[in-house]
Amino acid sequence: MGTSVKRGRPSAGEGEAERRADERRLAELRAEIDRLDGEILRLFNERLERARAVGAVKRRLGLPVRDMRREAEIFRRLAELNRGRLLADRHLVRVFAALMAAAREVQSDGAHPADGFGTPALFAVFGNPVVHSLSPVMHNAAFAATGYPGMYAAIRAKDIRPAMAGVRALGFRGASITIPHKEAVLACLDFIDPRARRIGAVNTVVNDAGELKGFNTDWEGIVRALGERVALAGRRVAVLGAGGAARAAVFGARHAGARVTVYNRTRDKGEALAVALGADFRPLEEFDPADCEILVQATPVGMSPRTAETPLPAERLRPGLVVMDIVYTPLKTRLLSEAEAAGCMTVDGLSMFLYQGARQFELWTGLEAPLDIMRLAVETELTARG
Repeated sequence: MGTSVKRGRPSAGEGEAERRADERRLAELRAEIDRLDGEILRLFNERLERARAVGAVKRRLGLPVRDMRREAEIFRRLAELNRGRLLADRHLVRVFAALMAAAREVQSDGAHPADGFGTPALFAVFGNPVVHSLSPVMHNAAFAATGYPGMYAAIRAKDIRPAMAGVRALGFRGASITIPHKEAVLACLDFIDPRARRIGAVNTVVNDAGELKGFNTDWEGIVRALGERVALAGRRVAVLGAGGAARAAVFGARHAGARVTVYNRTRDKGEALAVALGADFRPLEEFDPADCEILVQATPVGMSPRTAETPLPAERLRPGLVVMDIVYTPLKTRLLSEAEAAGCMTVDGLSMFLYQGARQFELWTGLEAPLDIMRLAVETELTARG
């Protein structure tokens, strides 16, 4: 029989030699990275030279500097080229959005503005929970794509009152308001847009020189997302829930000419919403799919991490019913999966999320929202999260 030889710890001399070898390898790798950085910088500047030439041609043709369709095409092409590689698409979007912003600068007049790092405009989404939110991904991509000096974060807030005091004191330029604060935040504001006041919920705050102004963009997002799939005028719409998102859904559907019935577990809150916005009310247990053509699920039921939950059993669905779920994490909720299996037309929460966010961006910045880029950023993040 052979004998096995156990190798003990390396001697002090061997250990020191291995350390020196690793240090040499580290220095070699860093030198290679430095070389690559120089090559990337050279290519960036070469790209900007071409962009400046493009700007000169655009001026002769009378074309605008910005071509958002072209930018969206570039991002999608790059995402396809990057498929399966180490660079995550969310980082790819940020890098090339910044490069495109630099390209627009040189296209404008060929000037080379002085470099500087001013304080960015601060924005945040306040909610509880808020860890699931894709708003930072969406809005930071929009800031980068447009060259707007903004920074957006997600902040958990148990009480919205000190959060809004912080927005005012710290000079935040704006805020998104999400569950469960869309109704309570009204008491913290100096001005409320008439439509938001009618809805009774605010999801967007603009800090106008210290005056906090409240708006609701949820209703616009819901109407626009549904309108891509079905006409609302004259249709019978059922809205599940009685919170801030449900209030926006009822207002939006009524504004578009639909007949709306609110379904909610709690009678008092559901009836109050129905009376305030000119809708009918029924307890949730009385929901009958034969009584509506469109169903809007406007509660957090089914949202990550509680993805196994659904507000309605599968037998309450029928073929031909249009079912929209405003939840976007996950994109396909249990309700939508069961609705699809039942032969319903389904509308996920992504489009509504994007459209309300685009309107927020425009209220905060005065710029046209780069919707295609915002969509790509959110889609790639959803893919990355699995």
